[in-house]
Amino acid sequence: MTLSSVTWVELAKTGSGAFTSMVTLPVPAPRPGYARDVRTSLRSLLLPLALTLGVLVATGAPVPEAEAAPATTKPAGVPTAVVDPGHAGMRKYYEALRDAAAGKRVARALHYGDSTLAADGISRTVRARLAARFGDAGPGFVSGANDPRWNKRSDVETTRRGDWSYRTILLGGAGGRYGLGGVVAIGSSGASLATRAIDAAKATKLQKRLEVWYQAGAGYGTVWAKTDDREVLRAPATAAATEDRRFVLDVPAGFSALSVGASGGPVPIYGVVMETGAPGTTWESLGVIGVGSKSFSTFNAAHLTAQTAQRAPDLIVVMLGGNEASYPVLTTGKGAGYVPIYAAALATVRAGAPTASCLVVTPLDQGYFDTPPPVEGAVAPVEAPVATEGTAPVAGAAPVAGAAAAPPVERGPPKSRPGMPNLVAGQRAAATAAGCAFWSAYDAMGGAGSALAWARTSLGSGDLVHLSPRGLEVIGNHLSDAILGDYDAWAAGR
Repeated sequence: MTLSSVTWVELAKTGSGAFTSMVTLPVPAPRPGYARDVRTSLRSLLLPLALTLGVLVATGAPVPEAEAAPATTKPAGVPTAVVDPGHAGMRKYYEALRDAAAGKRVARALHYGDSTLAADGISRTVRARLAARFGDAGPGFVSGANDPRWNKRSDVETTRRGDWSYRTILLGGAGGRYGLGGVVAIGSSGASLATRAIDAAKATKLQKRLEVWYQAGAGYGTVWAKTDDREVLRAPATAAATEDRRFVLDVPAGFSALSVGASGGPVPIYGVVMETGAPGTTWESLGVIGVGSKSFSTFNAAHLTAQTAQRAPDLIVVMLGGNEASYPVLTTGKGAGYVPIYAAALATVRAGAPTASCLVVTPLDQGYFDTPPPVEGAVAPVEAPVATEGTAPVAGAAPVAGAAAAPPVERGPPKSRPGMPNLVAGQRAAATAAGCAFWSAYDAMGGAGSALAWARTSLGSGDLVHLSPRGLEVIGNHLSDAILGDYDAWAAGR
């Protein structure tokens, strides 16, 4: 089946489970050889952010609401060290942190990932911990698609107006140009978005440096930017051949909000950069829902290389594999066939900053429900459609009239994903070969079977794949402890 649209359902936190709004998103033609089950696609789009943002799932049944995470969450799981002999993989980043603490510079980190990262659940904790110790240099790069449909940052607030469409490395459609974050937001004439940095209480944080990253090409309109109410950019986004452009401006007096938009035609926006102008750290979360290692082959390699070089990170963190745990290759032999798949993505992401520090972070442990085979002669139940060719019907629509329904299928017992140990070992092998440091979120959860154990607490979720906000904070603290502990050992010459 080829999808041309998907319905995103925004849900209210009410006991009735009523939907508050629906948005139909255009889906570009998939790249050759790309196929995905409709229900799996929608699950990968909706469930992670539904869990993290505390909304309701499309069945209308409330998700058990996680308790608000306190400032300090009681540790769970297993303290797990960074594996990096001689600190070779992290040395450049540790040097940048040392300089940031001395008030000399900004230490910038890019954190790539899938749905586990897309709602900022782990990265927000690491960002806060590093900023508290080394200084807060601002949000850094923020994707133009900072939007719950694809990714969301907790340290910024974005307001959109007008018509926007999106192209991602998951579904393709942008000719390989998806910007630094893997999602390009295309604003129609009259569209705009305003972004402001916020603290934990959602109070605005003043910024003093801005950048606008966008695309120019044939048939595009004019791009503009404002700091608060002052226009600082208005330029044609036209070019004979497609090219990437960047506008940079220091604002010594500071600004509260950065707005960008299009007029006279569409303009593709990759994202914006906002920094305080002071030394410190940025931890720039670049998660995209649904992606895996192979998604990074969608990038035009030269384009991503140039985007990464332009940002000049001191550290690149790669946390992929959550959508790969069921790959058959992981249960064939020792999963050796997975290593080149992951290594290719790692090389693509690092190409623009080959001397930057590199940290490979594994996915979380996963489980699944062992569903018994269908009863012979039974007719499969007709589920409410969520996406079709041509149009996207309303989620929860009635089944097809006259369709016979089988008795409900009983869900079998939960089991651990058998391929997880091989996936973790494969990522460690790829990290070692590339000269990257390695940290196992899988082991920090407790290894095999931990997803099942966490699902029985407020830290896990019913899908045996994702964690609650509290659970993500726990993992974020373990990762922070591992990085800071390794930094201290490096600084002490150990």
